[in-house]
Amino acid sequence: MKTALPLIPLLEPIRPQMKQVDGVLHQLLARAEEPLRSMLGRSLGGGKRLRPALVILIGQVFDVPLEPFHRLAAAVDMLHAATLVHDDLVDESPLRRGRETLHTTWSVGATVLAGDYLLGESTALVAELGHPRVLEIFACILRTMCAGEIEHLLSTKQTPESREEYYRRIEAKTASMFAATTEMAAVLAGAEEPQIAALGCFGREIGMAFQIVDDVLDFIGDEARLGKPAGSDLRQGLVTLPVLHYLEQGKDLTPINAVLSGRQDRREKDVQVAIEAVVASGAIESALTEARAYARRGQEALTLLPDNTPRRMLHELAKYMVERRS
Repeated sequence: MKTALPLIPLLEPIRPQMKQVDGVLHQLLARAEEPLRSMLGRSLGGGKRLRPALVILIGQVFDVPLEPFHRLAAAVDMLHAATLVHDDLVDESPLRRGRETLHTTWSVGATVLAGDYLLGESTALVAELGHPRVLEIFACILRTMCAGEIEHLLSTKQTPESREEYYRRIEAKTASMFAATTEMAAVLAGAEEPQIAALGCFGREIGMAFQIVDDVLDFIGDEARLGKPAGSDLRQGLVTLPVLHYLEQGKDLTPINAVLSGRQDRREKDVQVAIEAVVASGAIESALTEARAYARRGQEALTLLPDNTPRRMLHELAKYMVERRS
């Protein structure tokens, strides 16, 4: 694991606190045996570190001692890393953040257990906080994410999902974890109930925006910056919001059907033609408009919090969710 993990410029003011989070992660990894230690360190390296940053910023909003927040932030980071290990295995993704995924190096069984190890460490960290409500929220998010992923994997539908199904899927996959992160931090900070609810809402809304933008970047993002091939979702037959907007326009469905047909001989040319059709249709901007609406609702939820610099950073972080390009 790197000694100084990258941060987006917006988060530079909390770099000292994020280094404290790194310290907690280093301590946890140090007690793992090789080769587990090195491989898990690689899984925890890189990324935008948005979820642990949210924990730190919420602690600062309420001006409380931050040591417990370092541990909660580390737990959230480990939980996220565990989900990525498992997701990459399920999706058979060869790359994550420009590097080979764990399952390309280890066996399936070892990869599953590595993700489970991270889940165990993150759960232990939360339990050590000695706050039953925080632990309850943590357990609920594990259940929600697993149930959502299982439902999606076992779906036998042959037709593209509806908008409602798409929203439900990305809430379970992404937004629920953002919401749990902000809610746990609010509870740990001793916030009042309306503020806890507001921060849960903030997390959910920016989580929805984040995933929609992720789905957009699958079409227009720079492959080098994304660290994975463009059109990855389409290659997996996954219908995302840009595709749904395209389908709703009633235009030529041939490019999309050629990719989503499930044919084993799907050609790379089919994927590129489908990407170009979606981008040229205006579906990308329509999806981004929805992401901006989610981000605005998240920003509005912050009005119940103390008006200080950390709250303004949370406000800017919501804006970043829809302006990012990787």
